[in-house]
Amino acid sequence: MCKVIIFGCIAAAILLTAAYGAPVEKTEKEILLEALLSDLELLKGIDNVSGDFLLAEDSFVFECNHATLACFLKELKVLEQDVDEKYKQHVNNIVKNLEDLQDRGFSNPTCKKCEANEKNKFPEFHKAMTSFLQSMY
Repeated sequence: MCKVIIFGCIAAAILLTAAYGAPVEKTEKEILLEALLSDLELLKGIDNVSGDFLLAEDSFVFECNHATLACFLKELKVLEQDVDEKYKQHVNNIVKNLEDLQDRGFSNPTCKKCEANEKNKFPEFHKAMTSFLQSMY
């Protein structure tokens, strides 16, 4: 009787694993993207930032992800100087995580340079960066 119960439990565990999949650990990239999106959400309320931010127009071209990340990083370093003290730590976290996410050895000459992109206010920049990072997830 005991063997039947044990066998039944093992069979149930196997069936559940097959049906729902075994739990998979998150990759480093997924962890970084979650942290980036979380910190970005906290910056949503910024409204007193002066200046314009460059938006990467080819941000959804897979081959240009590295260039897009570099543009966002460059603009965030500018934002870091202009943002209120209460947001500085979140901007610092985003900068650090973007640096960790970047592939420094990759280059594609067909991607636009940051300076060739359109300038927008912070809310549009925030929305574009959030959409871009979500697309990388």
